[in-house]
Amino acid sequence: MKPWQELKKKIDFEIELTTLVPPQDVLDVFRYSISKGGAGVANGGQIFTTWFFGGADVSYIADWCLFIMRLEKSGNFTREQLCQMVRFWIQQPSEFGHFCGLYKQYEFSQEIIGMMDSLEAKELAALLDSYRGYLMNINAWIYQYMPWGVGRAIHRKDKAYFQAGLELARKL
Repeated sequence: MKPWQELKKKIDFEIELTTLVPPQDVLDVFRYSISKGGAGVANGGQIFTTWFFGGADVSYIADWCLFIMRLEKSGNFTREQLCQMVRFWIQQPSEFGHFCGLYKQYEFSQEIIGMMDSLEAKELAALLDSYRGYLMNINAWIYQYMPWGVGRAIHRKDKAYFQAGLELARKL
């Protein structure tokens, strides 16, 4: 079996594992609010930016995979151009997802990037298809565990809010 096929098999196995059970990375970051890589803790010990940006970055990598797969299928792009798209659209958000604690998706992206220059365009698309399947599973778990109500803690301040504050200050 070729190395890219072995990687595809490994990613496909993770798809099976994460279809019904959330991956530990998602549990750590989104359910238990553990910032494993340091993202999110510099701002008053909060993890909101890790949830908001890390989850979103990893979510749209799946879309980029689909776009690259469709571009490959069109036959209008060379393998080199497809590899460049992977470097532009997948590598950076995957690295930020890693910084936020989503390690497994980063591991897969690095393995794909490490071998993609030696692959045919169809082989690269097949790898991206599996990677996309894995990303879609972790995205489903991210949305399941995302603390959606956290935005209620950050209400916008209107004129009445500040007037009430001034009234309280006058009473002091």
